[in-house]
Amino acid sequence: MKNVMVCSNCGNENPYYSLNCTKCNSFLRSKVSNIDLWETTWRLFDAPIKAAEKIIHSDTKNFLLTILFFVCVKYSLNATIIHNAFNENSIPFSFTSRGIIYGSLPIVVILIFFSLIITLINKLFGIKSRFKDNFSLYTYSFIPQIFGLVILTPIQYALFGEYWFLFNPSPMIIKPMVSVFLFIIEGLLFLWSTVLFITAAYSQTKNKNYSIITGISLAIIISFALYLTTLVK
Repeated sequence: MKNVMVCSNCGNENPYYSLNCTKCNSFLRSKVSNIDLWETTWRLFDAPIKAAEKIIHSDTKNFLLTILFFVCVKYSLNATIIHNAFNENSIPFSFTSRGIIYGSLPIVVILIFFSLIITLINKLFGIKSRFKDNFSLYTYSFIPQIFGLVILTPIQYALFGEYWFLFNPSPMIIKPMVSVFLFIIEGLLFLWSTVLFITAAYSQTKNKNYSIITGISLAIIISFALYLTTLVK
């Protein structure tokens, strides 16, 4: 269970992220200095395995902090919406305070620890992977949801105003069919991120079962973290 770079000069197996052979120092692949954001974003939808390869092989994991910032904004909103939807009689979450605490902070912690755990598990299976590659792969996997943040959130606010976030009254009461449609799109974007979580592991292991288990596990952990916001009073 591993994806390696085989040196054409000496036949030595090298970690998938390698640029030079560890035995004879021959070049194993073309050098990738930076990540092309727009090309990578397109490939995440069109050819996710190719996008994962570029992220792994890139020397500089650029745009990572920018993407992580938008992920934090998205999950601050998610925490705000989910808490207020299930706690109509309690004090509503504010996006700029409790939403950040219960949304963005947990997602960053989950990403760091999950990437670290996957790196260690890969090592146990004899797969040499790097924490920075795993962290970058999982962070870039949230781009479909960032699309939702940039495109859907303005539409949601235009149609429902602050009620989309406060659920007082619920958007399901104001415009039921439109609300259901928007929630379905949000769900599909999260589903695509889950596919990319799976791709992140598959690009380095080429093992379908392992990749599906790890990808779905991360999606469940994130969903559970959001569920916990419903228990906050």
